[in-house]
Amino acid sequence: MIYNILNLIDVKQYKKNNELFKKLKAILESHEIIPYEKKVVLFNIIKNLNVGNIALEKKKRTNWLLQGHLYSELAKNCMEEYKKLTVESFSKAE
Repeated sequence: MIYNILNLIDVKQYKKNNELFKKLKAILESHEIIPYEKKVVLFNIIKNLNVGNIALEKKKRTNWLLQGHLYSELAKNCMEEYKKLTVESFSKAE
């Protein structure tokens, strides 16, 4: 995904934001960070990007969409942990 985006950006813009792209690439290629943490880190980077002026309503909708996606990921991880703990507690009870 990031490589497709990099191909769309012109060379001047890439040189300006080279640091940002190095960070993104390092995060995506890192084997030390679990996928969930990668998503959170990338979310925070994207959230703090300055993309120019956006209409207030569009900005609010975008923020709600991004937050909803993040909360969805959090809920999935919490349910997985809940299931693991439930299985462990039932297996100990027997």
